[in-house]
Formats: sequence, C-alpha cells, structure tokens
Amino acid sequence: MVQPGRPADLLDRFLGSLLGMAIGDALGMPVAGLSSDAIAARYGWLDRFLPLLAEDGTIEVPAGTFTEDTELALCLVESTIGQNGYLDVTAAGYRFVRLLEGPGSRFLDEPTKRALASAREHGDFQRGIAGPETATGSAAARAAPIGLLHALCRFNPELFVRDVLRATLITHAELEVVNGALAVAYAVLLLTQGATPPDVLSDEVARFIDEDAVARRLRTVASLALPADPHEVARYLATLGASARVDEVVATALAAFAAAPDDFLRAVSIAVNAGGATDTRGAITGALAGAALGAGALPPALLDGLEGRPYLEMAARALFHAAQQRAGRFLRLLAR
Repeated sequence: MVQPGRPADLLDRFLGSLLGMAIGDALGMPVAGLSSDAIAARYGWLDRFLPLLAEDGTIEVPAGTFTEDTELALCLVESTIGQNGYLDVTAAGYRFVRLLEGPGSRFLDEPTKRALASAREHGDFQRGIAGPETATGSAAARAAPIGLLHALCRFNPELFVRDVLRATLITHAELEVVNGALAVAYAVLLLTQGATPPDVLSDEVARFIDEDAVARRLRTVASLALPADPHEVARYLATLGASARVDEVVATALAAFAAAPDDFLRAVSIAVNAGGATDTRGAITGALAGAALGAGALPPALLDGLEGRPYLEMAARALFHAAQQRAGRFLRLLAR
C-alpha cells in the first residue's frame, strides 16, 4: 500500500468524499424506486437537483436535500469527533434514534426503522436485526466515513473490520450487510490514499472482504466490459441489479465509478440514472468519486445547490482532524 499523500491533498479528498456522498444522495433522492426507463421518460438524463414531488405536484422535499444515507454517515462522523478518532457507537446510536423521530425518518428503510425502534426500547446499539429481508444497502452507504477515518493510519485490518462491524451492528446484524459495508469503507480508504487504480478497485475489494453474494457480484461486475456511452452504462447496470439489496447496490455503485473515474458528475449520473436504489447508489458512488478526485472536482452548480453544505464542510474538516489524532499526526495545543 502506498504512503498517504500530503495533508492538503488528503483534506481535499475528505471534503470531496463527504460532499460527494451528499451530492450523489441528493441527485438520487427524488427518483428513488423508479426504474431506469421511468427516469428517462420523465426527466431525460438526470444530472441536476430536483425536488421530490407529491402526487398533486406540490414539493414534498426541496431539491438538493440528501437522505438518511448521508444523515447516518454524519452521525458516525459526529461520534468520532472529540474521541480522538475512535468510534463511539452509543453516541452514534442515540443520534440515529433522533433521526428516527424526525422528518428524515421518511427515507429510512424498514429494517433500519425496526432496528432503531427496538434499540430505542432496550438501549443496546449493538443488537442490529438479521434475516434475508434485512440485507439492504443503507448500512453500506454510511460506512464510507470509516474508510476516511482509517486513511491516515498504518493500516490495521483487525481494527478496520472492527470499526465497520460496530458501525453496522447499530442497525444490521446480517453478515452480508456487514460485508457490503466493509466493501464500501475499504474502497473509500484505497481511493483516499491513491493506492489502487479505479479499473482494479472492485477486484481489490472483493479480495479483501468475505466470500459471499457481495464479493461474487463485485467480481461479476469487474469482469464486464462496460460501454463507453453513459446512457448505455446506466441501462446496463439496471439489468445487473438495481434493487436496494446490499450486493446489488454496492456492486453497481463501484461499477458506476469505474465507468467514469475521472468525471465526478458522469459517475454519479450513471449511478442515479440506473434507477432503483438511486439515493443509496448515488451516495456510495459520490463518496468513491469524491475520495478519488477531491473536492475541486465537484460541480460548482451542485455544490451551490446542496442543502447543508456548510455543515458538511465543517464535518469533513473535523473528521480529518480526528483521523490525524487517531494516526498520531495531530496535536491540539492549549493557548494560554
């Protein structure tokens, strides 16, 4: 593994990943659940923020609003700040529950809602629920900051896996979901450090995680020759699996990034226009592309239209300092 780059470059990647996650999430928010064909018929090629509309045409959620995928990732970020870069699952869990009780709960999938409702009663945030019906991709999307948190340290696989597991078990105890979260976090780590070319990223991730449906689908996607035209790539990914299942959403998100590794907007647009789990796939693809390219590659128009941008920027900088503290690179001195 190569040595991490200069601090300024790494901070730019932290900013790019968190902001990129939110942008991809917000792009996919208004069309989540629609098929690729339905999105094309209604909007053409979706590469701009749109509001979520009610059946009567009124605005239910403003354009540029991200969903629980980014909200829960931010809860994990907040739980590491002030803890010298170490994850506080209890603090994160209580933040998750507050989201359950607020307007953002509309975006939570059913397994996450059930897990948090149960945790609210028993107070144990390491008793996530399991079962085939719980194998959704939301926990995988929120694992992206774990990859950032470990990007400045000498890589310790045991500690890395432990953090991903603890972050996932807040809501999900299904092993396939843990593996999907591990795949996303590891991919973000590799891209942040500039350690792996995008064209072999899926292979590298599949080698690191356990052998299950996530790894098998990653290998399938990695072996495919994707078309050059982004519209064709989006339609192709839709045929590979556009549901919210963790294996499908993780594999297609990595494929969307691999199809346009040097163009943030093209990558996240492919992810969103594939249909299905557009917000989760968009969030993961945005986190990957932002980590690889940095904040400077994010489209200014989308940055300007992103709800909560100032807070996201502050959170990314604070996460960077927390990662420096964890790696022993950052000493906060008291002024007298």
